[in-house]
Amino acid sequence: MEWGCTKCGVEIPQEREFCDTCEEKNLRKIGGFLFLPLIGLVVAAASYLFAMNDAFKFMTENYSHLEINAKIFFILSLAIYIGEFLFTIIVLSFFLKKKKSLPKLFILFLISVIATLSLNVYMLYIFIPGVKIGYNELIPIFRNIISALIWIPYFLKSVRVKRTFIH
Repeated sequence: MEWGCTKCGVEIPQEREFCDTCEEKNLRKIGGFLFLPLIGLVVAAASYLFAMNDAFKFMTENYSHLEINAKIFFILSLAIYIGEFLFTIIVLSFFLKKKKSLPKLFILFLISVIATLSLNVYMLYIFIPGVKIGYNELIPIFRNIISALIWIPYFLKSVRVKRTFIH
């Protein structure tokens, strides 16, 4: 019995689904598990927009009542949110354009999210004395560490990533 490529019908070994030509074309598209980081980038951009909005709204409504340390904290947090939002947009555009540098840039993005979340929690602890750092502040950091532990090896080793972005 002959086995053929599911796209073009060329004879291939039984354990394969596509011939080399069709596999190369298929893997150059954003597909498979790559949709998950793509969706994650869109969600991250939206969440940074909401965070910027919340921080700005809180500052404008309560600015005259805030102590100087709280003002510094909110201004720095707003600057971090703006920087991360812009970085997310850059990574998203590189992702959609399938740029060769995307794997390293995405890894840098994952690390920057962890670093900025940690910095924000640290600033909260330093600038606002008596604040309790708890579950709501720490769980996003741990969630992003777990995400990074999954996606960094994937972006370093995946055949799909190499064929989609590195060619």
